[in-house]
Amino acid sequence: MPGPTIRDVAARAGTSTAVVSYVLNDGPRPVAAATRERVMAAVAELGYRRNNLGRALRANRTGTLGLVVPDLAKPFFAELARAIEDAAFAHGRRLLIGSTHFDADREHEQIQALLDARVDAMLVVPAHDPTPAVEVLRAAGIPYSLVHHTHPTAPGVAGRDFDAGRQATRHLIEHGHQHIAVLGAASGEGPVSHRSRGALATLAERRRPTTGPLVLHCPFSELRDDAYRATRTLLAEHPSVTALCATTDEHALGALRAATEAGRRVGDDLALVSIDGTELGAYLAPSLTTLAVPFAALGADAVDHVLKPSPAAHIRRHRLSLVLRRSCGCRP
Repeated sequence: MPGPTIRDVAARAGTSTAVVSYVLNDGPRPVAAATRERVMAAVAELGYRRNNLGRALRANRTGTLGLVVPDLAKPFFAELARAIEDAAFAHGRRLLIGSTHFDADREHEQIQALLDARVDAMLVVPAHDPTPAVEVLRAAGIPYSLVHHTHPTAPGVAGRDFDAGRQATRHLIEHGHQHIAVLGAASGEGPVSHRSRGALATLAERRRPTTGPLVLHCPFSELRDDAYRATRTLLAEHPSVTALCATTDEHALGALRAATEAGRRVGDDLALVSIDGTELGAYLAPSLTTLAVPFAALGADAVDHVLKPSPAAHIRRHRLSLVLRRSCGCRP
C-alpha cells in the first residue's frame, strides 16, 4: 500500500502542496508559524516521509560516498573502513561499502556498482595494481582518492610505509639482534613492498646479515597461513634467527603461531615487530609491538581529500608510530 503523499499532507493541513514544500525545505519562501505547525502536525499524523532519493537525484547529489576495500574480514581493512565511515558521518555523509576479496574483476564490478548508485565521491583501497581503478574513476568524472595505496597520476592518502619498515627493523637492531628475517614482499609498489624495502635497506646500511626467505610470495587473501608456513620453515632451517620483522599484522599472526609451535618464546628468545597496529595486537600473547597506522587520521584525511579535492596527483602521507609491547622483548 503506497504511503502518504505531499498532497495528503497539504489536504490534512488545509494548505497547498507548495506551502508544504516550503516548510519541509525551509524555503525559499517564508511560512507563518501557525501554518508551519499545522503542516508539521500533519506530517507526524500521517507518517509522511520525503523522497530524499528523488530530491538528491534532481540535485545531482546523494550525500553518499563509496568505499571499496579488499576484504572486510581482515582486521586492518575493517578498522580502516570504520575510520572512513566515522569521518564521512562527521561530514553528514553516508558510506556505501563494497569488498573485492582481492579479485581484480570483482574490484571493477564493485566500483561500477557504486558509481551506478550515484555516489558523490569514491574511495578505493586497491588490492593490486591500482591503474585499472584509476582509469575507471577518472572517466567517471567524480572526486576520488586511493587509500593505503598510491599511484603516480592519482590523488591518494597513505602511510609512510618505507619509513615504517626502517623504524621496525631499527628497533630490532637497537635490541642487539644480529640475525633478523623480514616477512614481506620486495616486488610491486604496494604498502607491503614499501615496508619490506625499508626494512631491507636498514639491514643493509647496518651491515646485518639477512637470513631466510626475505620475500614472502603469497596471495594476500591467505597471508596469515602462508606466513605461518614460511616462518615454520625459516625457524627450522635457520635456528640462529633471533628476530622477525613482519610487514603486516597478518604476517605477525602467522609467525607467532609458528614460533610457539617451534618452542620459541616470542619476547624472550625471539623478537617480533609488526607493522599495522590493529586493535587485536594488544590482546595477543605476548602483546604485539607494532608500527601503528593512524587509522582515524587516515580516514579523516581520505574523506577530506574527496570533499575538498586537491590537484590530480596530490598524495598525503601519514607517519606510523612505534607502539612498544611485549613481543619485541621490551617491558613497557
